[in-house]
Amino acid sequence: MARNAVADLKKALPLRPEVRSRTLPGETAVSLTADVTQRIRAAIQDGVFPLGEALSELKLAAALGVSRTPVREALNVLQLQGLIDIRPQSGSFVFMPSEESVGELCEVRRIMEVAALRFCFARRREQTLLQLQAASDAMDRARDDEDRLALARADTAFHQAIAENSANEYLIEIYKLVSGRVAALRTHNLIGDATAHIKAMAEHRAIIAAFAKGNIDRAEAILDEHVSRMRGVYRAARRRMASAAD
Repeated sequence: MARNAVADLKKALPLRPEVRSRTLPGETAVSLTADVTQRIRAAIQDGVFPLGEALSELKLAAALGVSRTPVREALNVLQLQGLIDIRPQSGSFVFMPSEESVGELCEVRRIMEVAALRFCFARRREQTLLQLQAASDAMDRARDDEDRLALARADTAFHQAIAENSANEYLIEIYKLVSGRVAALRTHNLIGDATAHIKAMAEHRAIIAAFAKGNIDRAEAILDEHVSRMRGVYRAARRRMASAAD
């Protein structure tokens, strides 16, 4: 694990004081593991730890100011979420999907998000529209500031709004199972391709326009194509990053 990545984690994700101060042993252990899990998850999603990066329990524990036990437990949780690959005798690594795996992830997203968008239209139309527009506006500001991380976070917020406003608790729970990997891939793609956001932003605006006009079929078609493009963007981003490393 690179030294600057540990420093970034320590700076960006300090342990909350209220977690440190709890006195009930059982409650502290549970809260501490949950807190560490969320911080490592966020670091992966934000690209602090790149795809495929080796993670050291010792260095993570030092960066977060905790023992290795909650770190080890957090990595096990993140493995179940698909964000960590724990290899016997080798260690823990941030997931590094194949192009085929990303393609399968896109297929799952298409099923979930397109269905969710129709639920949003039927159940929470105004709330969904407000949140989609807010996320799109945030992407505009991030683009103007040349802030790729803010771009990725706003992009994630756009798709999260679709899932959450479906008002279907089972769909929301299923979406959570893949949302961390999707967010990490989104950040990876933006780092690997400085222009990846341009078409995505145009498609977001087109989805919003169709949704606002009541043309849900058009909005679904654009979203379907939009989600499907992640595989190709991932392929291009990996090639650019590989070329830059040579």
